[in-house]
Amino acid sequence: MELETSLSPLIPILATLLGASLTWFLCHHRAQTMRIRHRERCKALLKSAAELEACCAKLESEVEQLRLSEAEALRREAGLEARLTAEQQRSGDRERLLGETEFRILRGFRDASLTILRHRQDEGLKSLHPIPESHEIPEKDAYEWPPSGTAARLRDEVASSMLEGPGNDSEAPRSDPSASLTQTKP
Repeated sequence: MELETSLSPLIPILATLLGASLTWFLCHHRAQTMRIRHRERCKALLKSAAELEACCAKLESEVEQLRLSEAEALRREAGLEARLTAEQQRSGDRERLLGETEFRILRGFRDASLTILRHRQDEGLKSLHPIPESHEIPEKDAYEWPPSGTAARLRDEVASSMLEGPGNDSEAPRSDPSASLTQTKP
C-alpha cells in the first residue's frame, strides 16, 4: 500500500505528461499535414501562374499578329480607296471627254448641214436663170443636183469643218435642243 500511496501523486503527473505528449504528437502531425497541403497548394499555384504567364505570352503574340494584320488591312484599304478615287476621276474624265466629243460632233453636223444648206441655196439662186422661151430644160441640168463639181466641193467642206481642231470651239446656240443637252464646259 505504501507503493500505492507513493504512486498516487505520480499518476496525475504521468497522465499529464502522457496527455501533453499525445497532444504535442497530434499537433505536430496536424502541422506537418498542413505544411504538406500548403506546399502542394503553393506548387499548384506556381504551376497555374506559369500556365497563366504562358497564356499571357500567347495572347500578347496573338494581339501583335492582329495588330499587324489590321495594319496590313488598313494599308490595303487605303490602296483600294486610292485606286477607287483614281478610277472615279478617270471615269469622270472619260464622261467629260465623251460629252465634249458628242458636242463637237453635233456642232460639226450642224455646221456641215448649215454649210450644205447655204451652198444649195447659193447654187439654187445661181441656177435660177431665165427660162428660155421654148420652156425646154436642158437634159444635162434636169437630172444633176447639185450641179457638177458642187457635190465634191461640199463633201470636202463638210469633212474639213468636222476635222477642225479645238481652237475653233464655240458654244452651241441655246435654241438648238440637241446641242444644249450635250453641252459641257471644258
